[in-house]
Order: sequence, then C-alpha cells, then structure tokens
Amino acid sequence: MTSEPGGDFSRRRLLRLAGAGMGVLAASGVLAACAPQPADGSAKGGGTGAKGSGAEAQGADVPIDQLTIALPSSISTLDVGRESGVLNYMVAVLAQESLLSVAPSGELKPGLAASWKQPDARTYVYTLRRGVTFTDGTPFTADDVVASIEAIRDPKNGSALSYAYAGVQSVKSTGDHEVTIRLKAPDAMFAWTTTAGGLLISSRAFLTRNRGKIGTAATLLLGTGPYKVTEFAADDHVLLERNDAWWGEKPAVQKLKLSFVPDAGTRLVAMKSGAVDGALNLASDEARGWESAARVTYTGDRSVVSLAFDTAKAPFDDLHVRRAVAHATDREGMVKGILHGKAEIAAALPSRDMWGDLMPADEVRSGYDAIPALPFDMEAARKELAKSSAKDGFTAELHYPNSGPQLGKAALALAASLKKIGITLNVKEITLEQWVAELGSGKQPLQFLWYFPVTGDPAELADPYLHAAATATNIAHYDNGAVNTALDTAKSATDRDVRGRELMKALQTAGADLPYLPLWWAQTATALAKDFVLLEQGPFAFIGPWATRIRKAA
Repeated sequence: MTSEPGGDFSRRRLLRLAGAGMGVLAASGVLAACAPQPADGSAKGGGTGAKGSGAEAQGADVPIDQLTIALPSSISTLDVGRESGVLNYMVAVLAQESLLSVAPSGELKPGLAASWKQPDARTYVYTLRRGVTFTDGTPFTADDVVASIEAIRDPKNGSALSYAYAGVQSVKSTGDHEVTIRLKAPDAMFAWTTTAGGLLISSRAFLTRNRGKIGTAATLLLGTGPYKVTEFAADDHVLLERNDAWWGEKPAVQKLKLSFVPDAGTRLVAMKSGAVDGALNLASDEARGWESAARVTYTGDRSVVSLAFDTAKAPFDDLHVRRAVAHATDREGMVKGILHGKAEIAAALPSRDMWGDLMPADEVRSGYDAIPALPFDMEAARKELAKSSAKDGFTAELHYPNSGPQLGKAALALAASLKKIGITLNVKEITLEQWVAELGSGKQPLQFLWYFPVTGDPAELADPYLHAAATATNIAHYDNGAVNTALDTAKSATDRDVRGRELMKALQTAGADLPYLPLWWAQTATALAKDFVLLEQGPFAFIGPWATRIRKAA
C-alpha cells in the first residue's frame, strides 16, 4: 500500500510496525483475505491440501463443533478503522470480506469481486459476485462497496485506513454488480488497497445506522464472511458462529472462541488441560515448550527486524560508522542463538517471499546476492571505525519494546561486540507505547525497525522507508536521488518487469548506502491440538479467513 502522507506516523502504520510486539498476531496472520474456495468451484484461490501441516487432514464435511484458540492480547474494538492492530484484523477477516484476496503465494485473487480489470493505468473495474448476502440476510450490492469506501474516506469518521484512499478520485457503482474506482494518478500498488488490508465491506444500512458505534459489544460487525460475530468481551474473548449462507465452501469449524490469554505460561497450561485447542503466533522460546503437547508448525511470516540509522545525524551520517556497526553485528549468531534457527538472515527489508509473481524467485535471489553482505568481522569493524569521523569511538542508545524480548537480547549482543571496538551502546527496555512514539520522533539516531507486511509486494517496505518524500515513515531520513527515481518509476509503471527491475535497483542502491541493517526475517509458530490440522502452511498461510482452513486430522 502507499505510504501515508503528512509528517506523523498514522496509527495504522504504527500498529502494523509493532505487530507481534504488542503481543498480537503478526500481520501475516490477519490481513488481506485469502481467496476461499467457492461452493460452485469457480474462481478458486489457494489450495486445500495440508501442505506443510505435518499431518493429513479430513475434509470440511467432518464437523468440528467448537474450537477455542488462545490469542496473546485483547482488543478494545472490532472496528479496524478505529483500532488497526493486527489482532483486530484477526477477528474482522473472519466476518468481513474485501473485493480482492491474496493467495498463499502472494498473488492477488478474487474476493467479493469475482473478477476485475484495469482498462487504463488509473482505472479499476470490479465485477461483483452474484447471490452474496450479508449475515443479516440482506443482499450484497455494488452500493455497499461504495458506501464502505466512502465511510473510510469521510474525514468525519476518522478512519485509520483513510490514507490508503488519498489518491482516489472517484468510487462509483457503474452497474448492478460493478464498481469502478478512478485514481488521480497511476499507482501500481493500488490493487492491494482493495484487499482486506485496506477494505472490509459492510452494508450501507448498517454503516449509516451505527455510525460511530461499529465494533462495540452492542453492535459487533456485519459482513459477508464465513463467520458471524455473536459476542465480544473486550478484555476476554470473541465468539463466532459459522455463516451457513456464505458463498464459499462451508467451514468445518461451526463455533469458534478466540480467548485473550496474555501470559505465555497460562496459555500452555490451558493447552495441556484441554481448555484451549491451540494458540497462534508463539514466540520461538515459547513454541518449543508446546511441541510435546501440540502440533507446532513454523512458517516465514515476512516480518523484518532491522537496525535503522538516522543518516541525517552524527555519528550515523557517516557511512564508515554504519559499516563498522554492520561488521560488528553477528546476525548469524542472533538467528541461531536467540531465535533458535527459526528465522533467516535478512538481505533487505522486504523478504524474498514478498515478490510473488513480480519477479521469478531465482532472479530475486540473485538480485539480493548483489547487495553488499557485510559479514560479521571484528577486524573489518575496527578498520571502518578508524576511517570514520568517530574514530575514537562514541556512545549511543538503542531502545526496544518490553513486548519484544528477542530484540533486547539482540541489542545486548550487539552492545558486547561494539564495546570491543570502542563504541558504548546503552540498551534500554521501554514500554511499547514509548517505543512507538519514538519511531517517528527523530529523537533516537539508532532504532529498531520491526515491521509486519500486509501485501505480497516489496514496494510496501521500499516506498515508505527508502523514498525521501516519505517523511512520515523514512525513519533513516535517507535521501538518494537514484533510489527516489527508481521507486517513482516503479510506482507509475504498468509493466510488471519494469516494476520488478526498478524496485530491485532501489534495494541494491540503498543496500550499498546502508541506511538500514536488516537483521532477520522471522518465522511465526502455530500450535494446534494433534486432533486438528491447519491447511496451507506457508508465508501467507494465515491471511484471510484462516479458520475455514482448519480440519480434523485424519
């Protein structure tokens, strides 16, 4: 999605940045609905085999009366426009849908739009599914799509998603089952805006009747999805029931309870006692303790942890200083020792899994191989520092959120290495709220970037963090004309090969300048009782109505 305008971080991007750091699910687990299989077999998206689950699964016709899943934090509202944390999306995408979805491979697929086309660079035309109804029995129409987008764009509603539609010129119903969106200028990433990351559809009547009250315990949500929210207690749980009128394949799980259990030990005790049937987004240390009691699977979630250097402030305005820190960072040791091998050393901000069909995997790999690696080498670190304007060393601070202990361990390991070359790094744990506030403040010249993508497009990270014009999110204050030009060309390009080539050029050029030092691309752990299987494990496995892919184990 496009980066937000203005000088401050939007609440949506801050929450996405914090991701699992808030004790909620990684964005890989919630955003952009994965295309379900329609009952008529048309427009299929994703598979139904138990790929990567470690077990065979029975079919959806084998019912699961009730399932209870532990989630590691609570939410205050079901409305993602008011609270856009990833856990809010975790619930919302089970009840609401969008025009397009995202396949497990990262490709755009049909959603409530059975098909779509782009007659020119600024126009998107969506042909809607017929026969779809909301869970209150009212028919889904083109006017409901228009109303849902209008509600996001209306400044009086204060939606956290409004930034995504800043480039929209008009949204119109151009037929009984057709919606046309016209942009002010070409934007190659706009199609992602009409996935669940930027649009969850409700009816015009519901939106009008409940303006300012949507997502509360009294009003809940209205959507067309596979489940209907029946109860919401902000500090305890959400209850959902299967929507038997859903247009997709009927889910096996008939009733679903999402329990908010913040304490890791309590979650595991609940699992062993049978009080819950599983948990999502377990930390690597925690997940290991679940392996005897549950079926635990690990998948790359496309999230990235990186150091961000403020290139506009001394001493990090000096490339030699940045290179010295990079050589003193034992990224392999962090992945093996801190994350127990459940991560991959990152070569750039966007993971290789984010390229989808934009560029072949072998070309992505070779493109990333061309980015300077700067391996762990203390002698090289000393030499780089000796060439710098801070050759006698310096003192810096690195803060991490209290909900990200793995970041704290990485910071302490880095501090121990830097001390050997004369750099003092003071590591400090702060609250999540303090950490979020610092990200856009410019007060800390060395920071952690911890980000969970919501699309299968590398521009989601490249545009906001590398383009000089992205003052709201470019926390490195990085400005390189060649990078800016490449990103601008990619944004307006209509040719996929051109987009891929220009985005890779931007990443390679920026990689040499080192405004960020990517540390690792993480994995997320999912645990289910051994009676159950979650289908389609992979980097996009949790995207969309994830509960529809739970089956009884064979």
